[in-house]
Amino acid sequence: MKTIDVNARRAALARTQIFQALQPADIDLILARATVRRVTRGTAVLRRGDPGSGMVVIMSGRVRVSVISEDGKEVTLTVLGAGEVLGEMSLLDGEPCSADVTAQEDCVLLVIERSQFLALLRGNSALCLHLMTLLTRRLRRANAALEDMALLDLPARLGRLLARLASDYGVPVRAGTRIEVKLSQKDLSTLVGASREKVNRQIRQWEDDGVLAKDSGRMVVVNAQALAPLH
Repeated sequence: MKTIDVNARRAALARTQIFQALQPADIDLILARATVRRVTRGTAVLRRGDPGSGMVVIMSGRVRVSVISEDGKEVTLTVLGAGEVLGEMSLLDGEPCSADVTAQEDCVLLVIERSQFLALLRGNSALCLHLMTLLTRRLRRANAALEDMALLDLPARLGRLLARLASDYGVPVRAGTRIEVKLSQKDLSTLVGASREKVNRQIRQWEDDGVLAKDSGRMVVVNAQALAPLH
């Protein structure tokens, strides 16, 4: 299997939010303690209940974070891509993983063992600050999702979700912004807390109105202004 050049690993780690402000020497210190893991599409990256043994940095690819509801249904919580991290809560408290993480496409991951990372935290205040920033951002996003569920109707919730996905994972195309994350109707319905039928109906309405389109199986935001009031 082809190895990853150390310069490529250094550049990928430096683009990660939690490590952006670190000096090159600190980046190299982390790389010296990390291992590279490759996973193919559909492979479990983490499973709920696994020991919290470390933190995972997504160098390339995307993963889906999900849980199983009381009635046995899989519920998608979020999708994460390159530059984002997994296992940050277990990293700090040592508790088991709280969700399942599955590769949506082939991924390259950087794995940092808990003991190694905690040693880095003890001697690096900048890294501590960025980790707190990351956790705060995740908490704010979770709170916003709960607020949306309680206060907004389906078009508003779905509009906000699509706007966020377009912002985080969109690429410009002739028709508009194509969302590179491929989510099923089931994924979308669980993310916004609605039935698949209602989500399908709303998407078809937006397609009829010229707000959304399809391109190679991906969703394209054609009329961003129509989603802006919902974002």
